Amino acid sequence: MATAISAPPHRALTPAGVSAALLAIAVLAFALPYVAVRTLHSRRLAAADQRTHAIAERLQAVVDSGSAQIPPGTEVLAGAGNRPVVPAGDELWNSATSIPLARVIGATLAVADPWGNAYLVNIAASRDGGRVWVLSAGPDGIVQTPFLATGAPAGDDRAAPVR
Repeated sequence: MATAISAPPHRALTPAGVSAALLAIAVLAFALPYVAVRTLHSRRLAAADQRTHAIAERLQAVVDSGSAQIPPGTEVLAGAGNRPVVPAGDELWNSATSIPLARVIGATLAVADPWGNAYLVNIAASRDGGRVWVLSAGPDGIVQTPFLATGAPAGDDRAAPVR
């Protein structure tokens, strides 16, 4: 006949052991979502940086080859996705004549940024003394880099210069 074997008294859970186990579970329950969100955020930033550089390289290659189909008077190239918000101080991003980015570089790279917003290219800036940027408005979806910026991108914007 089988007999039940009980755990030795030194292996039973004590109140301190139960408290430590619950504390470990609570720490994991709060830490894991934070780590997951930070990892996702970092990956989105890296993807936007990689995509802006890829678009800038492709745009430069198309312009260098002489096959660019940019109609005269075009000031902005806009990718797929929602139009990012532009603060009232720099309406050039909104009021500029724009065409789809895909029309110039093809549909492969002309997708929305990781936050669902369009990549923008201030193609007319070169005529006005500014620097041409491929720009993602970043996580907040607000363009903070001025249309005629000559320095680094502003705020949380992700950008790559076109040579």
